[in-house]
Amino acid sequence: MADGPILNPAQSANWWRCVFETSEEAEVVCARDGMLQDANRKAVRVLKLPPNGAAREVHLPSLFDPVMGRRLADLLQRRTERAENLVGVSIQHQGRPCMTADVRLTPLTGGVWHVAFRDTSQQFRLESHVQRLVTAIDATPDVFFVTDTDLRIVFVNPAFQTSTGYTIENALGVPADFLRAPGEAATIQQYLASIQAGRDWTGELLNVRSNGVVYVVEASISPIFSRQGEFLGYASCERDVTQRKRLESELRREHHFAVSILQSINSAVYALDRNLRLTHFNDGWRQLPAQHGWLAIGNAPELGRGLLEYAPDAVHREELRALFESVLRDGQAHEKQCDGPDGFHWLVKVAPWKCEGEVTGLIYQVIDQTKLCRLQQQLFQSQKMELVGTLSAGIAHDFNNLLQAIRGNASLMALESELTANLRERIQHIDQAAGRAAEITRQLLTFSRVSEVRAEVLDFNQLIGEASQLARRTFSAGVKFNLQPAPGPAKVRMDATRASQLLLNLCVNAQDAMAGGGAITISNALVTLTPEQFLKTSRSEVWQFVRCSVADTGKGIPPEVLPRIFEPFFSTKAKGAGTGLGLAIVHQVVSDAGGFIEIETAVGRGTTFHVFLPAAGEAVAAPAKPKGPRLQNGSGRVLVVEDSDLVREFTQTFLKVAGYEVVTAPTGREAIQHLEAAAVDLVLTDYDMPGMNGLDLIKQVSERWPRTKCVLASGYLELDQRKEVVDEYGCRVLNKPYNVREATSLIAELLDKAA
Repeated sequence: MADGPILNPAQSANWWRCVFETSEEAEVVCARDGMLQDANRKAVRVLKLPPNGAAREVHLPSLFDPVMGRRLADLLQRRTERAENLVGVSIQHQGRPCMTADVRLTPLTGGVWHVAFRDTSQQFRLESHVQRLVTAIDATPDVFFVTDTDLRIVFVNPAFQTSTGYTIENALGVPADFLRAPGEAATIQQYLASIQAGRDWTGELLNVRSNGVVYVVEASISPIFSRQGEFLGYASCERDVTQRKRLESELRREHHFAVSILQSINSAVYALDRNLRLTHFNDGWRQLPAQHGWLAIGNAPELGRGLLEYAPDAVHREELRALFESVLRDGQAHEKQCDGPDGFHWLVKVAPWKCEGEVTGLIYQVIDQTKLCRLQQQLFQSQKMELVGTLSAGIAHDFNNLLQAIRGNASLMALESELTANLRERIQHIDQAAGRAAEITRQLLTFSRVSEVRAEVLDFNQLIGEASQLARRTFSAGVKFNLQPAPGPAKVRMDATRASQLLLNLCVNAQDAMAGGGAITISNALVTLTPEQFLKTSRSEVWQFVRCSVADTGKGIPPEVLPRIFEPFFSTKAKGAGTGLGLAIVHQVVSDAGGFIEIETAVGRGTTFHVFLPAAGEAVAAPAKPKGPRLQNGSGRVLVVEDSDLVREFTQTFLKVAGYEVVTAPTGREAIQHLEAAAVDLVLTDYDMPGMNGLDLIKQVSERWPRTKCVLASGYLELDQRKEVVDEYGCRVLNKPYNVREATSLIAELLDKAA
């Protein structure tokens, strides 16, 4: 092959033009003054140059921003053979950017330049995107790190050090396992298996900070692959959710606390929105009847349903609607009492449900007040009984004064020696009748006031006889009595009056159960308790009991009534036919004596009350021996203080008969004047008097005249009053109406001791 050029000049020019036109880059040729001399098709298109040779009129620096344009103009004026590069230059068209390019300027012969434009817009956008991404990762408070194929950390963001406490130097080149808390091995294997299988993993992890503090993170771990599908590592984004977990825990605690409070409320609570639709409710509806508070809810209420749909009565429904609208409008709570079927009483409360000061709904609460209403009724009944007791005390005072005059004068008449046997017997009958009247007065007071308990050993065989005799006098002729005493003495230690009251109340209850007549059987027996019965008694050392049974042939007690028969003021009788205290008193008397009651009953076949009382081992108390007809004489000066003229005159009479010097006073004030004027050996005073009562008088006598003895005569004293009189002031008590022989014996005893 001969030496020489491969192409001739014509061929060389064609070759250059071919390369120039087909180049993938935009290329132009310009003179030193910047005016274009030639441009390929790519340059015309991307630089938006005029077509058909008009590009020769374009000044190349005008395609750049002013600063870069001046720089380009300076470069074109240089005489150099070295190429120049401009990187990331913004190319403009009509003053607006149209592309970003790297520009290469190459000097050619003849004082022209070859300028090539390589479009870098996409690369610039990608780099900008990456830059923004890196900036965002650096700015996020979440921890972000990337590993290599060996799962060693190769990149961490600034939050890594802030959150974990480890520096970048500590982390790079190390597997991420050092961040995890002990016990997280299974979770680590789980997320590693997931990313190696090409799947993302999201979950919670326990991490440990450099200072040893354990905290919770919510992690999102994703595998990284090349375009060829080759595994390159994984990226992990981890957010510290410790505070959120704490808040969620506190919210759950507050939620459960609120729910517990709501469920503990002993009522049905319903929450409504402003459209009166149910949003919440507690379990209180389960504890109430289906119909409560004008609602009828048999099954669980439906959330979102209007509460008024559960109000079957149209009148009540509209009344509730008006009440709801009033609370929504005014924001003020309202209460309403309403009655239900079967004697139920409901308190309905409607309160505003407020959120940030605005009424967003209603709280509708239904409270069962049936027991409260019954208690109020019992309270009213108790207050009436208390009033009866107060009236009884006043009546008893006057009644006892009259009985005292009757009984006392009868006793004085019995002292006369000329009396015939017939007349003396009649006087004894008067005394016995007055004594019975006094006992009735004392029993009247025990219904509503605490009475003095004088326990003694009684034979219940004798008591059932006395009780039946008294009952026969007052019961209808259609009631027959059958007594079955125990073979031997049925000894019990208790108050005789209470024992009689116990039996009489059971007999009255039996008679009331037999409207058309029938038979009452009273029987006694000595029994040994069974282990089950032994648990019912408070006398744990006693197994031997007296069982007194009162049986009737009446209508029996219905099962639904039986649990309530011992409740105070509970009665199945018609209004006004009973107080409901009879069996309550029976239960109280038996309990105070250490016993218990068992009941056998069947509707239509009668009832038997078995009263179990601890058997007593001592001898039965001997009846009081009748005292002789004469009064016990004595000597001394006695001051009688009594507001009743009859009792005062009678007392003065029998004391003078007994040999005493007697002075009288109708009031406590006058008694003090007598004591200040002359010495007195003994003061016999009534309790209930106008102005200064007997107790106040005794206090002054004890303080000012301590050698003077005192006796307080009263028809009734409370236990604390009796204890104060006896224990604090050493005073003796005479129960009105007293027997004159009893009084003279007591006074003689006190004055003999003083002498």
